[in-house]
This record gives sequence, C-alpha cells and structure tokens, in this order.
Amino acid sequence: MTKIIPIRQSDIKKIVKMIEYVSPGMSPDMTGNENFIHFPVNIVHNILPVHMKFLQECYVAVENNEPLGLISLISDGHTKTRWKINRLVLGMNAYDIGKQLIDYVVNKYGGAGVEIFITVIDENYPEAIALFKNACFFRNYSKINVWKYENPYELEADVKYKLFRKPRLSDSKKLLELDSEAILPHLRVSLVKTAEDFKFNLKNKIISNLRGYKTGKYILDNPEKESIEGLLSIFTSDSIHYWVDITLSLAYQRYYEDFINFVIAKIKSENDNASIYVGVKEYHQAAKFMTEVLSAQSFKLCGNFQVLLKDYWQPVKNYKENKVPAIIFPDMTSPACNIMRFISES
Repeated sequence: MTKIIPIRQSDIKKIVKMIEYVSPGMSPDMTGNENFIHFPVNIVHNILPVHMKFLQECYVAVENNEPLGLISLISDGHTKTRWKINRLVLGMNAYDIGKQLIDYVVNKYGGAGVEIFITVIDENYPEAIALFKNACFFRNYSKINVWKYENPYELEADVKYKLFRKPRLSDSKKLLELDSEAILPHLRVSLVKTAEDFKFNLKNKIISNLRGYKTGKYILDNPEKESIEGLLSIFTSDSIHYWVDITLSLAYQRYYEDFINFVIAKIKSENDNASIYVGVKEYHQAAKFMTEVLSAQSFKLCGNFQVLLKDYWQPVKNYKENKVPAIIFPDMTSPACNIMRFISES
C-alpha cells in the first residue's frame, strides 16, 4: 500500500538514483543539501503549525519502504496563506502517484488554512503541466519569461548609481503599494501580500541564509510624491548564477534601462564571469515595455514558464488518467533550467 510521509534521510539517495535514471545529470540540482531540512532542524520544523513554517517541506510516496515520488513546497508570503509547489519527482509510469502527492499536500495544507497553491513550470515539461492542470485542476494564471545577459564585454552605458538606495523598514507600506499597483488589476487578488513581506530586516536575512542564498535589495523612490516607484531584487546561492527581479510602476517604466545597467555593473563588480538572468512577469503592467528593453539590449530569451494556481475552495472534478513515462520538474529557478531558484521570494 502506498503511503505519503515526510522525507527521511534514507530516501534522499534513492530519489537521486530515480532522477539519474529518468534525467541524467539533473540530480545534483534537485537533491543538494540546500534542498532538504536536515536533523535536528527537521524534527522541530515538522511539528510547527503551518503559519509558523518558514523552510521547504518535502514529502515522499513510499511502497514497501521504497520511494515512488517526491513533492516539495514552501510558503509564499508572510501570511502563509499561499504556498508554492516547487519540485516534483516521479518514477516511470507514476502519473497517479503524482496526483496523489499533489492532492495530499493541497488537502493537508488547505485544511490547515492555506487558501492558494501556486506552481511555476518550465514549458519544456508538458507532462508536468498536464498533470497539474488536467488531473489536479490548477488553472492558468500567467507566464514568466527569463532572459539571460549575453554580452561578454565591459558595460559602456552610464550607470546612474545615485538613483538607487537600500530599503528601510519604514518603506514597507510604500513597497506594498508598488507591488499591488504593478500587477494587472484582475490578477491582484491571487498574489496579495502584506507590508510584512517588504520588511527586509535581520529576520529575513537569517531565513534567506537558512534557505541557502543571499539577496540584495535596492529601490527607486520619488521624493516629491513620497512614493516608491521601483524595487530591484538580486538573488544568488553560489555567486555565479544571479536571478534578477524588477518591479516598476507604469509611470517610471522608462527607468527600466537604468535598473538593468545598474544590475549588470553591480553583479559584474562581484564576479566578472557571473551569469545574469532577468525575469519578466507577464502579470505585471510594465511587462511589455520590459521585454522591449531586454530585446534591444544584450539579452537573449532562455526560458518560458507557466504560472498555475489552485484556489483550495474550488470543487474537485473527475479526471481521466493520462499515462506518461515519467515526470520530473525542478523549481523554475533550478540551475538545470539555466536560472536561479528564487522567483517566489521576489
């Protein structure tokens, strides 16, 4: 009989073998130490209520003590009412196991108060997209396109360093306003945040370190209107691959090129050989303009990702199982997909 349990240390090596069998070369990206909570932290974290959890949760489906699949998820926002499913590993002919794992975490966390589940999947993984949409009734929300900086030469553009400053705790409410207004109006309700999500204090730095990465935050403000018009987030776990997320108001979208020039200069000053990836969220009002700027500069489109959502309170429907050979999809920000792992943190 198949059971779903929190991942055990003994399961990790078996999951690695499963990944290597289905998709050779991908296992280090999906099963590194930073992807799991280890003893004794896992014991404490497992007994925390959902609203207090802050690290990634992993579950495995096992039969006769052998893992058949793995799923992981992590909270997306301070209120813990939205969680992101960021990893799914299934063996051969395990479509039904995938449905069981997804339904398990949705029902477990939904019953504990989680309202929305989100997942971001590379369009190169159509079987995983079909599983979430057809079997587990996630719906299309939007897309995220990822661009990679391709220019190997020195940046010649004028970098306007004085435009940007580090955020302060007092900026949190203004940053919340910026984030809300940046999203297309009819899509805002699904990604609602709070001012606490924009308090970049010592607690958040500690959590980032526990999750295995470091961040940099910079803002562009309008002193005349006492408003904040832009937020830049830079993430990295290895100081080689950098993920960049920029939120801009429509009124200040013309400053996007200044953001890009600042980002390149900032990252190249730390590592001249760094790989730089910039995400453009199609649910942002300035997305079209951002795409035009990146297309005109030394960036190349390197990834397209579907954003899928499920509202826990929607009724469950019947489905027809569609057998597939195997399914493995990493977090959209896995190095295996040539980008970093932090879209849900921005």
